[in-house]
Amino acid sequence: MRITRSSAAPPLVEPELGIWFDGRAYHYQQYRYDRLQDAIAYARLDRDRPGFHEEPLPLHWEEWQGPTSAEAAQMAAFGIVYERGSYCYGLFRYDLLADALNYAKCTSGLPASVQQLPGKPANNSPYI
Repeated sequence: MRITRSSAAPPLVEPELGIWFDGRAYHYQQYRYDRLQDAIAYARLDRDRPGFHEEPLPLHWEEWQGPTSAEAAQMAAFGIVYERGSYCYGLFRYDLLADALNYAKCTSGLPASVQQLPGKPANNSPYI
């Protein structure tokens, strides 16, 4: 994953509310959200308050870039997917591809129930 610093205006996904997306998270004012619905809900609530003051968009921001073709090939070998700035393997999200790959390598060949729920017994056994 690559991060580039941009001095262009951030891409607005909800222009009337001032919500923008950096490739990983939605932003409203100084807040960051994983889900667009949460950003919209708070922006509407905030804008309805008496004395609301809109902050300007940032002059500089970091844009999250997707995986390279070489990284995508590594990911495909283990079933890792890239979603909104995170590398996803099973039920887990990772900031770094190396972390997702390490976990995938450690759990490859194990049943899916063990891969997705570490620390939890696959068969409800109390001895794991």
